Amino acid sequence: MTEMRIDQATDYPMLSLHERDRRWASVRELMNREGLDGIVVFGNGRDAADSYLTNETKKAVVLFTPSEEPVMFIGDVPLERFDEPGQRWERWVRDWVHGNSVANLSATIKERGLERSRLGIVGLTSRFVGEWAGMISYTTWANVLAELPDVKWVDVADDYESLALVKSEEEQVLLRKAAALGEAACHAFIEKARGGGNEHEIAAAAFNAIIAGGGWVRAPFMLERAGKSRFAWSVPEWFTMGGPPHTLQQGDTIGAEIFAFYGGIESQQQIDVSIGAPDTLLRKLEEVCLESYHAGLAALKPGVRFSELAAVMEEPLHRSGTWNTGPMVQTVSPLFNSATRIHPEVDPALAHLEKLPSGVAIDGDFVIGEGHAFAFEPNALRDGKRVCIGGTVLLTNAGAEELNMVSNRLNVVEPR
Repeated sequence: MTEMRIDQATDYPMLSLHERDRRWASVRELMNREGLDGIVVFGNGRDAADSYLTNETKKAVVLFTPSEEPVMFIGDVPLERFDEPGQRWERWVRDWVHGNSVANLSATIKERGLERSRLGIVGLTSRFVGEWAGMISYTTWANVLAELPDVKWVDVADDYESLALVKSEEEQVLLRKAAALGEAACHAFIEKARGGGNEHEIAAAAFNAIIAGGGWVRAPFMLERAGKSRFAWSVPEWFTMGGPPHTLQQGDTIGAEIFAFYGGIESQQQIDVSIGAPDTLLRKLEEVCLESYHAGLAALKPGVRFSELAAVMEEPLHRSGTWNTGPMVQTVSPLFNSATRIHPEVDPALAHLEKLPSGVAIDGDFVIGEGHAFAFEPNALRDGKRVCIGGTVLLTNAGAEELNMVSNRLNVVEPR
């Protein structure tokens, strides 16, 4: 496949009011299907669930009913709506109330005669990593229940997030832009590694490419690790603990999971770079990842279950005597994850650990259809080394569309 090209200097797509109306209609269909008189969305999670209705990341509480437009409850007056820069953007939601969000939500529900109604709730649970118990605090939810004791609350987070999982034609344009920013970040990452930069400078180059192109990043911002032997996968310690960066040396590898966003739409890239010619083991691990990646591309079709796609991509691990620290595939976004830590017992490098990493099973299942997007991220570990490759893949009516190319192999650089 040829590499997708977007002019980063001139292409800044935005969602239209047609997309707003499509989303609102899809949520109203959900309300009708579940027999709901309305839905309340708490948007203070990683991906700001309120943004699906508002196209803003205010982390607001949103009330939406079958017959009225949404109303946002936020802590303070949204001054950005009223100054000169803010006039450049068309707002989807006109009705907002500032102050105590729970008290104002309760008052509005009572004003509309919904205090004994059946309302959907988004925020008590979530698909996002680390947010399975939701993002509504105990005190907040206790106050909601005290203010509205006769409301019948129905948890619809899974159904709501599943709507967001399917990318419309307009959202696909934004996804391609996000992936193009991630592609630029990967190029910058490689070039800074070639220039002999330390891991701080390499990460900064990737971030700069995303933001300079009109994108953004969200927590966990970047997973990154560098050295001659590495089998962990996490936010780097220097993000939170400080300390000097590692300066790359011959024989090192450096890998990162990049989270490139544009217009609130997430893409992911798994960039892995070898400083100098990779040894035989690294090439073997790359082969496992390449086999998984291409098997996944061939299997990605409408009607296939996510669990079936995951099984296809995991098969090379089973046959190769390697294991994984991250999923081989996940959705973007919200997240369904394939299994992680498959067969860590095969790795002699872990023999000194008091306990082997605990395996994590596949997280949920669904039938794949057009508009679903995935982070293909096959990773393989053995003898204390790790390779991870891949990027964002979109399923369209024309088949699987690879939105990233440079991260789909182990990159090799010779330092200048």
